[in-house]
Amino acid sequence: MLRRRAGASVRQGMTTIADQGVVSMTNFLTGVIVARSCSRAELGLYSLGFGVVLLLTSAQTYLISVPYNVYCMRVPEGERGAYTGSTLAHQMVVMAASIALLWAGLLLLSPGAGVPGMGPVLSMLALTIAFTLAREYGRQLFFSRLRFASVLLLDVVVAVLQLAALLWLAHVGKLSARVAFAVTGATSAVAVLLWALLARRLFELVPARVLAAFRMNWVIGRWSLAAGIAAVAGTQLYPWFIAASRGTDQAGILAACTGITALTNPLVIGMGNFLAPKITHAFAEGGVEAVQRVTRTALLAFGAIMSFMCPALFLGGGELLKLVYGVRYAGHGLTVGLLSLALVADWLSLPAHYALLLMERADVTFKSNLIEVLVTVTLGFALVTRLGAIGAAIGLLVGYSLATLFKWREYRKGMGSWLTGDVGGASPASGTGS
Repeated sequence: MLRRRAGASVRQGMTTIADQGVVSMTNFLTGVIVARSCSRAELGLYSLGFGVVLLLTSAQTYLISVPYNVYCMRVPEGERGAYTGSTLAHQMVVMAASIALLWAGLLLLSPGAGVPGMGPVLSMLALTIAFTLAREYGRQLFFSRLRFASVLLLDVVVAVLQLAALLWLAHVGKLSARVAFAVTGATSAVAVLLWALLARRLFELVPARVLAAFRMNWVIGRWSLAAGIAAVAGTQLYPWFIAASRGTDQAGILAACTGITALTNPLVIGMGNFLAPKITHAFAEGGVEAVQRVTRTALLAFGAIMSFMCPALFLGGGELLKLVYGVRYAGHGLTVGLLSLALVADWLSLPAHYALLLMERADVTFKSNLIEVLVTVTLGFALVTRLGAIGAAIGLLVGYSLATLFKWREYRKGMGSWLTGDVGGASPASGTGS
């Protein structure tokens, strides 16, 4: 029995890594295609727009998907369909609010104000963001239900369609940042239709349960939402600082350097997508001790991966940057190396992060992300205005390091309280879906 479970866990873990490889490679190649067929300034505009998408998808994930992952296995099986249907209703509200925010931003953006060229990009995002958000909701739903193969299918379909369309547009000379977001929106719409067919039996819409489910999710979601916004702000303010102080051309350089370090994403994010539900299921099956075992194993695995990936990027990142993005991006190897060190500091916090969410301590995530934001708007801003992209890399390294130390300190304190029975919110719930 134990051998069978171990084999299933390995297969699930490999599937999530493969899936994240598809997603990360799709995002990476999208940036490369834009970089090679457009100017550095256009790549800078694409990176700024991608930051907006990341902000909205992160807010959705932390408000809806994170609480769902924590509670879905605690809700009695007979009520799980109604709970899932309630989160779908919440998702509709988030999509409507995101569209409204983007259009409001466009209306407030007076001609000639802000970053030149961002108006057309934001208008396209307003038209396509609903499909992007709906696709991510479906992905996270399947992750929470351990349907990893379904996620892989969705992402392979998107990868094939998106990259084929981008390559054709680049070939005919019609590609731009705005057009790239039109393509990603269209391919996301295809993915939404596919996951809707695959997941239709998971939903039972009971209007009377929608508000109750929101109140339950809000316990974690309010902190998770604040944490998600702070997390994105801590990283995505850097491109905006660079674009405002040094131009979108320099923002394009940072985007290219970040793209190289993102080559580590398939392994690390894939493990993270596997780790979040694994910790939840470990608690349901083996209690606190099982959570500790999973957390320790995950920390060792993350450390082993990054001990290999980081030196490779630090030593060869500059040549890889020039090879992938072209000679226009040569001479920034040190930036790539420092960004890889920053990633090490960030990824090592993930085991503690997911365990703290299980303890319903999303406030710790918010506080740690707030540390990153404070570093960004103080030290980071000063470094960016003086050093450009390399200043952003140093700022990220400092911010991630401080935040990771804080998370592990709180994990140790929370685990001590858990073992003594002082944590009541993390016990399995019954009837929470009612």
